Amino acid sequence: MTIKFLTVLTLAAMPLLAPVAATAMPAVGDMIGTDPDTAKVALELAGCPIDEFEAEDGKIEAKCTDAATGNAMEVYIDPASGNVTQIKDAD
Repeated sequence: MTIKFLTVLTLAAMPLLAPVAATAMPAVGDMIGTDPDTAKVALELAGCPIDEFEAEDGKIEAKCTDAATGNAMEVYIDPASGNVTQIKDAD
């Protein structure tokens, strides 16, 4: 009886925890996408709404705001693979 109650309680709490997971910044190595539309959606779902994209040193630089902290961030994406190569605070 107790195990069943804990299982139901855990399942009921999962939707409350989902928004927390959705606001984590992407990590180096994460696949974001090779085109701007896909990258924008992936970064926004990861909690980093995009301000703008620009090319920098052969990479795609996505300027965004970390939804959890409000900090301006720069996410660098390899245009061939769509993987995040670097993340840093905006200059």
